[in-house]
Amino acid sequence: MQKLIFFVMLLFATPSFGVEPDKVAHFGTSVGYGLVSGTIVYHNVEDMEPADRMLTSFGLAMVPGLAVEIGDEFSKNGYFSWSDLAADVLGAATGSVAAEWINRKFWISASGRRISLVGKW
Repeated sequence: MQKLIFFVMLLFATPSFGVEPDKVAHFGTSVGYGLVSGTIVYHNVEDMEPADRMLTSFGLAMVPGLAVEIGDEFSKNGYFSWSDLAADVLGAATGSVAAEWINRKFWISASGRRISLVGKW
């Protein structure tokens, strides 16, 4: 739990706001896509190794970022930004690795009116 709190605190660290807000937005949304796609792959695809799950969720998380950059290229006064794509790559990788770690450590147990977070402590 201490590691999770540490990683959350890193997201709100002051130096991270020294980066352009656009890059922080690309990184943050890609982390979200990586977490969601990693969780979906973890719970719905059987007989997959952890590395394969992470690569699959990484690829799925990169689709929206790549689509936005391709759309920017063909929009008026827009251009393909490699630095935005790099932020998407870092975010998608972070999200897919975090999803694998979280899904292997924690799981949600629901029964009746009670929902609890249980895991390997």
